[in-house]
Amino acid sequence: MVEKINTRCARGKPQRVYTLDDGSKLTVLELQSQLNEKWGCEATLFLARSRLNKSTNPKKVFAKPIKTRPRKILTIEEKDIAREMMKLALKNI
Repeated sequence: MVEKINTRCARGKPQRVYTLDDGSKLTVLELQSQLNEKWGCEATLFLARSRLNKSTNPKKVFAKPIKTRPRKILTIEEKDIAREMMKLALKNI
């Protein structure tokens, strides 16, 4: 029995079908749902799309997502210090 892959999203736009090295075919939405089921985490579409674009190795594509630290937002004092240092550097040029 041949599985039919849905290549249309809800709005009717065609979805790209990626072929892995082992011959399996996936879309971004399918990979996202498989990662969520396998690892029990919240995999985003961006994560799934970037993995499919970077590699066709199934081990890398289905690897456990790692949590990264969010970007540190500078406090007002650190922003002021950075601004003053920049002014000082520009004066000395």
